Amino acid sequence: MTNPLLPSEPTWLTLREASELLGIHYSTLRTWADDGQIPVFRTPGGHRRFRLADVRAFLQERAEQSTQSSNVEHAVEYALTRVRREIAKMPGEWRHELDESVREANRERGRRLFALALNYVMRAEQRTEILDDGRVLGRQYGIEAARTGVSLTETGRAVQFFRRQLLESVRRDDTLDPADMEIRGAIAQFLDEVLYAVLEGYETVWDEGK
Repeated sequence: MTNPLLPSEPTWLTLREASELLGIHYSTLRTWADDGQIPVFRTPGGHRRFRLADVRAFLQERAEQSTQSSNVEHAVEYALTRVRREIAKMPGEWRHELDESVREANRERGRRLFALALNYVMRAEQRTEILDDGRVLGRQYGIEAARTGVSLTETGRAVQFFRRQLLESVRRDDTLDPADMEIRGAIAQFLDEVLYAVLEGYETVWDEGK
């Protein structure tokens, strides 16, 4: 029951009030509203009004997205650390010698691919776009491998190593519960498509040399 002695919260906020609640400049909120990112209503005089509930929901959504982004970044760094540690254990002949610029490009692709794989799991509504980005990276890697003289077998081995490390990095413990299985299944699906793209890129260079 509402206490009549307490001031009630406003149901509607002006552009400036809503922007202050969100902690942004009012021009930014105006742009977001015009782009449809947050619900907005117009008064007969043409002024923008925002429902308090909508502004709070928008705040909550952005906070969750920020948390997800932070979690992805942490997981990517953990996975990359694991990969570097495992690579260091390998015999030198397994590691193909590459120009430093190529190695750096591959490291950056690996970082982006880890992030895409995790976002593929977390953002089901964006999977088509994320998968397209993953295929582009895979194709680039395949082309680079073929042009730098890495054999198809070595390329496939590298992709499988990458896949194994990523799947292991998302395990929380020695047991796999249904949630773990679902996550690993989604990542495996994503990486399957990336592998096909790697092979496609490799074959493109191969066909050019015939």
